[in-house]
Amino acid sequence: MKVTTYRELMAEQARAAVRVSGAHHSSWNGKVGATDPNEKIRGSVGWDHTINYSDELVTVPLKDMFENSRVYNQDPATLRSYREAVKTVHHENTHALAAEGTEHVDGQAAYQNSAERALEEGITEVHSYDNLNEYIDELGLEEIAPGIKSAEAQPSYDHYTPAARRFTEGIGRNAGVEPSEVVRRLAVVNPAEKFRTAAEVLYENSDLPGKIPEQEREAAIGRIEAAMKPSFSDLENLKTEPDKEKMRRQSAIAGARGAQAGVDEVKALSREWSQPAPETRVERGVATEQDRSNGQAPQESAPQQTADGAQPQELPPDLAAAVHASRSGSEPLSSASRLSEDQMGSRRSGTDSSPERSPEIQR
Repeated sequence: MKVTTYRELMAEQARAAVRVSGAHHSSWNGKVGATDPNEKIRGSVGWDHTINYSDELVTVPLKDMFENSRVYNQDPATLRSYREAVKTVHHENTHALAAEGTEHVDGQAAYQNSAERALEEGITEVHSYDNLNEYIDELGLEEIAPGIKSAEAQPSYDHYTPAARRFTEGIGRNAGVEPSEVVRRLAVVNPAEKFRTAAEVLYENSDLPGKIPEQEREAAIGRIEAAMKPSFSDLENLKTEPDKEKMRRQSAIAGARGAQAGVDEVKALSREWSQPAPETRVERGVATEQDRSNGQAPQESAPQQTADGAQPQELPPDLAAAVHASRSGSEPLSSASRLSEDQMGSRRSGTDSSPERSPEIQR
């Protein structure tokens, strides 16, 4: 929808952000407030889903933009103030985006953690900055302020945005997904879901879905998510770094490390799930000739029993030697002696004339 007044802009701000991002919905409650003038911030989204703007830096420039509608050749400073005000509107409305079945407030607890807060602000700024001209087109603001699309605007959160960019670039490169698409997927979920969404991108574009059972999927994604967070935990401390170039460089390094940590965890999971489970490993024992001829895996033979279930008895030494000699075809040992009658095996009495099974020597 093309807007022609400040009131129309405020009414359409959330719907335009949803269209640009492809989000399921916006959590905005329809209320607009003012930030505390003592706090040097351009805007904020309350956990009650009210959007607040700085009167000086956002509301006044936007109202001025509509009052001077369709004025050409405005000076660069004025156009810059308009563009940065619109960027703030887009930024805060990006914060309010949410996935189906969720709301922005669902990420309140996660936002208190430094890592989640860093990624939330970094991704929100990258998405709103990179897609600002599309947002301007959705609202028809180039017609209201000719030249606003080509005006300069400084990005915010220098201690967060380089990390967010390197993080999404690393994930996109390893997952085969465009970094801008990774940014978009993270932008449309609340603070509690951003790292998890990044982990899902890595998981789904790896060999893990073919290795890990579906019931283990959530645990695996949780491991990838946890591996990526530590690199973002200290980014907030960079805010006080006086050397802006050093700040951005350190932020970028942290983001790259976070992505690599996720990739490394994917590789670790792949190795783990490539190993056979303990219960499927084959124990190698003594195989029988029948096992080998049938192509079966060798199995360890169990001690044989006599016909009545009794364990085999040990032969006298001289008898054992004789039996061994007879089986091997060698000459009887000189120590072998003739058996007496009481040493010879007996036969069963009765009609069954089959010989009683004698003990066998285990080889």
